[in-house]
Amino acid sequence: MLIQLCRIGQNAVTRVTPGGTAVTSFSCAYNVGFGAHETTQWIEAEYWGERGQKLAEKLTKGRQIVLTADDLCVETFQRSDKTTGAKLKCRVVNIDFTSGSSPQANQAQ
Repeated sequence: MLIQLCRIGQNAVTRVTPGGTAVTSFSCAYNVGFGAHETTQWIEAEYWGERGQKLAEKLTKGRQIVLTADDLCVETFQRSDKTTGAKLKCRVVNIDFTSGSSPQANQAQ
């Protein structure tokens, strides 16, 4: 189980499986470490079902959320320069929106 304050990196996209289940996908990021050792960890999140579909229009780039997720796994991929990269993937359990987390508020900072 992961509970983490994150910032959405791209607008959510919803698709429907052949079985009729909605799956809303988005990427989000959070910082790990401190000072010179701080890095950004990206997560590809999937929110299955009607609630994810209803929240999709609010899951926009730059918005800050508290992500609760499970089924966390590492997936490897090949970058364009032929090196191997890794990313986290998860299934969303819940999303809480933080106050003042609208993208417009973040752009003003």
